Amino acid sequence: MQTDRLQVWKLAWLGLGLVLLSSRASLLNADHRIGDICRIKGQEENILHGFGLVIGLKGTGDGDLRTTQRALARYMELLGHRLPTGPSGQPLLDELKNVKNVALVYVTATIPPGGAQQGDLLDCLLSAPSAKSLDGGYLMLTEMYTAIPGDKTVYALAKGLVSLDDPARPQSGRVPLGCQLERKVENRFLTRDGKLLLVMHKDHATFQTATDVERAINQEPDFASNTGGGIARAIDPVTIEVAIPPAYADKPTLFAATLLSTRLAPPPVDTRVIINERKQMFSIGADVEISPVAIMHKNRLIQIGDQTVNEAVAFDIRGDGSQPKLTSLVDALNALKVPAADVIDIIKMLKHKRALFGELILE
Repeated sequence: MQTDRLQVWKLAWLGLGLVLLSSRASLLNADHRIGDICRIKGQEENILHGFGLVIGLKGTGDGDLRTTQRALARYMELLGHRLPTGPSGQPLLDELKNVKNVALVYVTATIPPGGAQQGDLLDCLLSAPSAKSLDGGYLMLTEMYTAIPGDKTVYALAKGLVSLDDPARPQSGRVPLGCQLERKVENRFLTRDGKLLLVMHKDHATFQTATDVERAINQEPDFASNTGGGIARAIDPVTIEVAIPPAYADKPTLFAATLLSTRLAPPPVDTRVIINERKQMFSIGADVEISPVAIMHKNRLIQIGDQTVNEAVAFDIRGDGSQPKLTSLVDALNALKVPAADVIDIIKMLKHKRALFGELILE
């Protein structure tokens, strides 16, 4: 096959370049809020969980397991149907040995960050440790607890017909709106001394970004304090402590909303590469640069700087003397219809060769 040389660092920006320049201009004018990169501590999702029984299966349960039999016997006892007991007082499970249409399941429900009120309905997810399929089953009334060890408070009850999200995974299912809250779950957002704690999202948690957030809050005229000092203090790369200013002393909810809506300047550069190998997806920052290096991948020779690929592709050529960008290489590979898995391998090889100037995040 004839080899054509591609000058990636000399790629034209007539069509491609205009797109990059316009996207960069829009980035500089981007509208970022504190709420885009931070959350208020206390405003997190909470998990309720419990073990329950699914009945009405078509012979696909795990009723032959002693664990399931004991759970069914306990449930029957609570409803007034006590099994015969042996000399030790334990129920005789032999009567349940032929039960095939029941399965033990682990049940979870997610309470949203804003909390939930008594009577609210949530979806609940089911997973069977041993059953072959939950198709056609019905979740019997199941007590739901928080994930706090030792807390035996029943926060919700779950029940209902099971539906399968994926027929290829019949051991998992859901009951839409099958979990009803029996107690109010309130997520408090103020600390004991009446302050807010901002928590950076993990992809933005740096000393510089935390300092930028602190500065943006302290420079907001509406947040002025009586002492003349700033109300925000960056504690570490993840946490910023914020005192409620006098103008919002009796309106903490309004202050929290206003705080999260405060505008931020966008970061000066985007040098992250995020790869999800399971989904064969990747995201490349516009400012990720690559240095001269040669890589042989399968039947393709790639030379960065004096770029060589053993397949032909057309580009407008315009030299600007800048450092080659990873986006340029990926565009060239995409034009050659290189599979996403191969592009991901090449990016990882660049990082391994220390030829990729940016942060590589593998998900």
